[in-house]
Amino acid sequence: MRAFGEPTAGVRAALAVAATSVFVVLVAWATLIGPDRAFTGPGPRPATLTTPVTSCIPLPVRTAADGTVAAVVPDDAAQRDYCDPPDTSLEDARDIVTQSDVPLWAKVLVWTMEALLLLALLAGVAWALLRLREVVRRRLDREPEPDEPDFDVLDEPARLAAAIVADATEQDAVLHDGEPRNAIVAAWARFEVQGGRAGTPRRDWETSSEYALRVLDLVEADAGAVQRLATLYREARFSEHPITEDHRDAALAALADVRRSLALRARAGSEVDP
Repeated sequence: MRAFGEPTAGVRAALAVAATSVFVVLVAWATLIGPDRAFTGPGPRPATLTTPVTSCIPLPVRTAADGTVAAVVPDDAAQRDYCDPPDTSLEDARDIVTQSDVPLWAKVLVWTMEALLLLALLAGVAWALLRLREVVRRRLDREPEPDEPDFDVLDEPARLAAAIVADATEQDAVLHDGEPRNAIVAAWARFEVQGGRAGTPRRDWETSSEYALRVLDLVEADAGAVQRLATLYREARFSEHPITEDHRDAALAALADVRRSLALRARAGSEVDP
């Protein structure tokens, strides 16, 4: 079944109904036969052996008034080489079984077993039908697929660029606030906020620097400005020498160049579109 995929619940329910129906037919057929055939049937046929060559004198036979034929053993059977009388034990036993009635307790036992089996099969059919009904109901109650929007959905780079531009005031305010070292680190961290708002969250394995570089790469920001801003962030984040107002001004200039490149690219794209 792996080659054809995992069957659905509807297919499994349909197969269960079909299999149970076959079993019900078989039980009905066995019930029509009845328990008598199990006890009084002909049974297995004895194997037919090759008839040996007879080298004895056949016994005389006598026909009775009811038409039965029986072999008669002569008085001189001991002096002459007569054949042995035929073995009728198998036929006699079969006649006894055929002519005798099946005990009542045996009939009750067989009928009880058949009734229990029939009830079990009917319960299986009912369960399969309920499962099939549930599958059909779930499919009918399933919500319809949403219609395609009649407007153009912005792709990921466009959403990111819009989020960066929309957050420009907040990012500049963070960069102007507090000591230059902390301000540069906080301004760089704003790219994570902007990416989350645009629906591009940070991955578990990404550092803050890696995530910000991925966001700026997606929007195709000016590479030189991104490199200057990233260098200032690493210097403020990991160096021990003082970070001055000159570093803050350089970060503001680099950030402005990043936004300017986004605006130029967006303007160029709108001019190309018909």
